[in-house]
Amino acid sequence: MELKFQHLHKKAIGCMRLASAIGTIIFLLLCSIPKIIFYFLDTELPAWANVAYAAIIAISIGWIIITPIIRYKRYQYYIDDKQLIVIEGLWFITKDLAPIERVHQISIQRGPIDRMYGLSKVIATTAGGNIVIRFLENPIAEEIAESLGVRIGTIVKEQKQRGDQHA
Repeated sequence: MELKFQHLHKKAIGCMRLASAIGTIIFLLLCSIPKIIFYFLDTELPAWANVAYAAIIAISIGWIIITPIIRYKRYQYYIDDKQLIVIEGLWFITKDLAPIERVHQISIQRGPIDRMYGLSKVIATTAGGNIVIRFLENPIAEEIAESLGVRIGTIVKEQKQRGDQHA
């Protein structure tokens, strides 16, 4: 049986791009420290350092443009009555899988960048860790969290009834 994975809304690319840009700007500021030090020492950087800095800027611009597209195309999730699967990654692709019966808590989080794009993440907590479905539109995140909560409640009720019958 082939699983029908869900893909993200296009808004996710913008969210990924902004998060990538913020991280890249911080990285570029750190890379600028030698230039700043040389400026205040009133000396010039070697020519190779300027070329390296220009290359770092070019690579950073490419990073901001290309990596969100790759992440977006690779990101997919699947939820049914039995399991929750999330596949994501840039260099290393991870596949997180949890049986629904092992999930004991569901939460929704919205960071500042997520809120700018109307996106949320659903976090399913198991004894082994968390499975996070990122970059979901808010109504979809609410719907997923609610349906998982109902399913978990049903499983707990069924387990309790089986336990009462065996007692």
